Amino acid sequence: MVAQSLLMLDLGMILAVPTIVIGALHNTKEDLSLDDDQSSWIGSIMFLCQPLGCILSGCLQGVLGRKRSMILVNVPHLVGWYLLYTAGSPWMLTIASALMGIGVGFLEAPAMAYIGEIGEPNIRGILSTFATSVIVLGHLLELFLGYMFSWRMTMLVSCLVPMVAIVAVSLIPESPIWLMTKGRKDEALSSLRWLRGWVSAEEVSEEFHALEVYCQESKNEFKSFLESKIRKSSVYNGVPDSEFSTQIKPSFGNVIRDFLRPGILIPLRLIITYFFFFHAASLTGMRPYMFEVFSQLEVPMTPKKFTVMSGMFQGTGAIACICLVRLVGKRALSLVSMSSCALCCLSLGTYTYAITHQWSSSPMIPLFLFCTLYFSMNLGISALPWLLISELFPTRGRGVASGLCAAIFYVITFVVSKTWLSLQSSLGLYGCFLFYGIIAVIGVVYVFACLPETEGKTLAEIEKNFAKKKDRQVK
Repeated sequence: MVAQSLLMLDLGMILAVPTIVIGALHNTKEDLSLDDDQSSWIGSIMFLCQPLGCILSGCLQGVLGRKRSMILVNVPHLVGWYLLYTAGSPWMLTIASALMGIGVGFLEAPAMAYIGEIGEPNIRGILSTFATSVIVLGHLLELFLGYMFSWRMTMLVSCLVPMVAIVAVSLIPESPIWLMTKGRKDEALSSLRWLRGWVSAEEVSEEFHALEVYCQESKNEFKSFLESKIRKSSVYNGVPDSEFSTQIKPSFGNVIRDFLRPGILIPLRLIITYFFFFHAASLTGMRPYMFEVFSQLEVPMTPKKFTVMSGMFQGTGAIACICLVRLVGKRALSLVSMSSCALCCLSLGTYTYAITHQWSSSPMIPLFLFCTLYFSMNLGISALPWLLISELFPTRGRGVASGLCAAIFYVITFVVSKTWLSLQSSLGLYGCFLFYGIIAVIGVVYVFACLPETEGKTLAEIEKNFAKKKDRQVK
């Protein structure tokens, strides 16, 4: 877990970059200054480019494997950190942010797939929430560095994390499931033994056999899927069953049709919709402009200090998520987290409307609401959809599906970040809070109605559950 944690730590640090850079350079009198348009691009271009990395990841991790993909991702991160440190113009900042966005997009799918594939069912939820919680720690660390140092020195110090991550990832084994799908059973057994604490082959024989059965069932399902599709085509009408199997050949079209099966599409729709409501409930679009929003609401401490404080509350929420996910399950945590965030957004909107019309003013109110918001979002809705990515998709198609989910996540992030200033200009700050708060309320209803409980279930059990949903839809 140390190796994956370093990757996630770097990811969290990268996500804090727009807040630090825009906070230091937006409408300043320094030689390097950003106007509103430039700030909006710096605050969002990273998220626009991340889908490219996600798509590349989805295509390449099946070929390279989870381990080599996690090593490769550190290269654009290193280059991006250095470009930020040496940037002399807004264009260099934009290029560095775009490059880091590609790297982040490439990272998340193999990292989360690896965690989902190596974890035992009874601790997989804890492992995944721990990994996503480290993202919050990275975010806090970068904000703290930004508070302690100049923004350039912060970028330089941050280069150390991907350098250490390369060494750490090189020391861990490849995913046993990925090795099994490639027919490398001996390597898969060695990997499983290493992951379970360098135990003997006999001690993991039962689990290894279960992995063999799981992978074989996945292959058999793919073959049956192709047969059912091809039998419906006129090309193979009348072909005897004894000869039919020889007619099946892998093709790009068959792979696409396989990806569009309900076993993929049902969880894909669930996770993408969850991501949409997460962005609304957590006020993602406000993140690059936190310094300015805190100043407008006259929070009773400097924006830099309060930004660090908000990171601490995010970390506290993430720790609570790790402790509670196994006890209460992902569905209950999601409902509590989404409901609390929705209430905070609506309350912030109401308070901001009141001070805009000079009805009343109490700076402790937004301080309390923001702290509650950041704690609540990391209690559930920030981490859990990424955990669902590692659980809900079947092995066959997991790489591409997880890459697509991550890509769409960042497309939504780009849209809400790029439009925040425009939305604020049109609706006012209170209107932004109320708008996203209403969407978050709808999200609570969606989570209650559609999110199944997966805690404590094996990957095979989860896949069979979605297969039953598919059968019910067909009927």
